[in-house]
Amino acid sequence: MKTLTLLLVASVLPVSLRANPDLRAAVAHSFGEAQAAKIILVQATANVADPQQWTVYAADAFRPTQQVRSVVTLTGGAWKAEPAGAGSLLNRTPPAPLDFNRVKVRSTAARDAVAKVAAAANTSFASTAYQLATNETGSPEWGLALNDSSGYEVGFCVVNAESGVVTFMSWTPRGGQPATSGSDNNSSGARAAQKIKEKSRQAWNWTEKAGRETGNFFKELFKRDR
Repeated sequence: MKTLTLLLVASVLPVSLRANPDLRAAVAHSFGEAQAAKIILVQATANVADPQQWTVYAADAFRPTQQVRSVVTLTGGAWKAEPAGAGSLLNRTPPAPLDFNRVKVRSTAARDAVAKVAAAANTSFASTAYQLATNETGSPEWGLALNDSSGYEVGFCVVNAESGVVTFMSWTPRGGQPATSGSDNNSSGARAAQKIKEKSRQAWNWTEKAGRETGNFFKELFKRDR
């Protein structure tokens, strides 16, 4: 029911609220095309509908190992970018700047795709946190963390931002073991699958500081028994 509510809310939003490429335009308008061309990471905290505020990281044009950060907010029907810090903000960075011309799938469409696979996995969620970055092959990808009504992360999915295909998914029921493809969580196959899932999830952990700022979006998804 919660997932259905999410989809109904998304369906009535005007197109202007879905315009993720407008984030780049807002950065270019406020800080210049040079900074917009160096955007490497876009994030949004957990929202029940499409976010109206995003955090945008760009490589510093003058300090290659550092980044500049801006907050882009929908105000009065237009996206506006404001500075939000600079320095060594990320522990590591995505492999390349984002090419927004290749971002064919907006955040709402990515969430809709994830909602379908979540429903097939009998997983419901109340809110979604987002990241957009380029993968090792140069393709833009959405990383979506799915939270229940209490904020607990029940799933994490990766969606190709060009095709809309869900390329990775994992589900973590509250109080249970992470879902695996094997029937025995202690089998070697299940353990190997678990390691792959952990590696895929950790690949989206760009900075611990950003994780605290975005309300546990980067918390470790898979916890082992001690």
